[in-house]
Amino acid sequence: MSSFARFQRTFQRFRPPPLIPTAVRTIQILATLHLVSSTLAELRICSGFSMLPTLSQHGDCVLVSPLSYWSLLSESHKKTRPQRGDVVVATSPMNPSQAVCKRVLGVEGDLIEIEPRRGGQRKWIDAGGHGFLVDIPDEEAAMDNVLVPQRHGEGQWVKVPKGHVWLVGDNLSNSTDSRKYGPVPIAMVKGKVLARVSSAWAVDALA
Repeated sequence: MSSFARFQRTFQRFRPPPLIPTAVRTIQILATLHLVSSTLAELRICSGFSMLPTLSQHGDCVLVSPLSYWSLLSESHKKTRPQRGDVVVATSPMNPSQAVCKRVLGVEGDLIEIEPRRGGQRKWIDAGGHGFLVDIPDEEAAMDNVLVPQRHGEGQWVKVPKGHVWLVGDNLSNSTDSRKYGPVPIAMVKGKVLARVSSAWAVDALA
């Protein structure tokens, strides 16, 4: 057998897989990963001061699931509404290329009160008349574009419109949120934060 024949047999035995099947498998894997992250759950890093002390300013890994806002028991699979108290990830109204992590304070129909006369307090009130007060700095009480006019000396109220939510950071003194950009459309809410994934948990899971 000639040297060329031996080389040809060796090449046929160890030749790499065809390019097209490899590319197809790669596309299938990427499509599966995209499907999982967009419909089931994904890990995101949330950093910054706005969600202190719930999340670290240095960046916490959180598990975000869009399924939290899909009714699996409904035949139509209609999107359900975020609830007060939910920590969510949403598209930033100020920079659509970025995402923000905030807490839902108000939902459709709720009133948010800005009360400069009491040092910059915000009051949330639902349809039943229940709510709570939270202190905020006076300079953050400027909501001219979404405020409901009131008589002189009274508090100013923001009504969350249909199809919107009111988002705030847990660290009110250092958070850019609905007090700055107003109510956020529910369509911009990408998912609910289900849990914080700690480094210790990750190490234990790998062991």
